[in-house]
Amino acid sequence: MRLFRMDRPQLTTFSNDTAALLYNERYKKFGRDIRTVGWGNDRDQILRFEVLFRGLEPRGKTILDVGCGLGDLVPYLERRTDGDFKYIGIDVASKLVEDARAVHDKPNCTFYTGEIFSVQLPQVDFSILSGALSLKQDGIEVYARDTLKEMVRLSREAAALNFLTSYVDFEAAHNQHYPPETVFSWAKVLAKRVNLIHDYPLYEFTIQVLP
Repeated sequence: MRLFRMDRPQLTTFSNDTAALLYNERYKKFGRDIRTVGWGNDRDQILRFEVLFRGLEPRGKTILDVGCGLGDLVPYLERRTDGDFKYIGIDVASKLVEDARAVHDKPNCTFYTGEIFSVQLPQVDFSILSGALSLKQDGIEVYARDTLKEMVRLSREAAALNFLTSYVDFEAAHNQHYPPETVFSWAKVLAKRVNLIHDYPLYEFTIQVLP
C-alpha cells in the first residue's frame, strides 16, 4: 500500500542528450553488441536480470523496461515466461530503439524513443531499469531519485532498479556511484516494502520497491 499519492515529479534542469549521443555513437561503432550498452559480458547481464526479478513473477505481466537499449531483456523474459508477457521498452538513444524494434518485432513488444517523463506510458505490473543511471552528469542524482519515483508511480506490483555502488575502491571518472543507504531512503519514502539487494558479485546493488 502506498503511503501517499505520487504526482509526476517536477524535474530539475537535466538533459539526456549526452547519454543519447554516447550510446548512438557506440551503436555506430559496435552495432548489436553487448559493448554498445556498456556491459562487459552476457553472463553478467543475465545475472542483473535475475537479481532485478528476484522474488517477482513476470509470467502474464506487463513489464516496462526503462533505458531498454537493444531490448536484451526481451529474450530473457521469453525464456522465463515461455513468451507469456507484454513488454514496453523506452530509451533516449534512437539508434538502439530502432534496432530493438526491428529485432523484436512482435505483437507483445512496443518500443518508444524518449525518456520516462516525456512519453505517455500506461500503468504496468513491473518497471525495470538496468544500468541507465550510471553515466555521471550534473544533476544525475536528483534525476535518479525522480526516475525511481516515476517508476513506482507507474507500477502496480514492483519497480526494480540497479545502481553502481559506492562501496568500491575505485570509481571511473565517467561512472556515477550511489550510496545504497541513500537510494534505500528514497525508496522508503515511496513504499513500506523495499528490498535492498547487495549480495551478488558485481560492483552494484539492486533496489526493489513494492508499492
